[in-house]
Amino acid sequence: ELRKIKLPPIKIVLTGAGRVGKGAMETLDTAGIRKVSAVDFLTKTYNEPVYAQLSSADYHQRKEGGHFNRDEFHRNPERYQSTFNKFLEVTDILIAGAFWNPQAPVLFTREEMLTQDFRIKIIADITCDINGSIPSTVRASSIPDPLYDYNPETNSDLPAFSNEKFVTVMAVDNLPCELPRSASDEFGRDLIDRILKPLLFEDTEGIIKRGTITENGKLTAEFAYLQDYVNATT
Repeated sequence: ELRKIKLPPIKIVLTGAGRVGKGAMETLDTAGIRKVSAVDFLTKTYNEPVYAQLSSADYHQRKEGGHFNRDEFHRNPERYQSTFNKFLEVTDILIAGAFWNPQAPVLFTREEMLTQDFRIKIIADITCDINGSIPSTVRASSIPDPLYDYNPETNSDLPAFSNEKFVTVMAVDNLPCELPRSASDEFGRDLIDRILKPLLFEDTEGIIKRGTITENGKLTAEFAYLQDYVNATT
């Protein structure tokens, strides 16, 4: 079905390189959409649909100057600011699949959406952070009703495709459930091959330890970055 899709010469930005980003990239590749570099995406025009997969370094810079440091960005994201605005005027569709830390800068602001340079018409926010890095994600949508329009002037959502001036948003928070058989097969295989032995016998590679989110009522070191979220919901 993906190979039957025929798109006009649009430009798509994909953020994220984890499971979400790789899944989105696999979908785009299967649909025959060509991948280009971030630099070419910004500077070239194409007569076919293309996409660029951005890393954090492509749209963040240190506030104090200097080179982007991935480890520092993950530890202290507040030291960085977003430079995603350079993509706003050349992007038709945004697929957001990057994890967002509330301490990190937002991708762009509602004020930027109101400028004439803002070109994005469709946003697929797979991460679905409500009132997070993407201002148009004001609520989650559902699998039966996946789309809604966002009016940046009023900061409100409306029925999908109600006005060409609005941005159409897909923000399904349980999106992987759309592929239940594939997800079940892969999860089941990994559970049998990689999890049961360390879970029931000896965890020599630390798989269970690394995957443990809480222990004795507290977040483990691997998941300490979630503490602000826990504090906000308790």
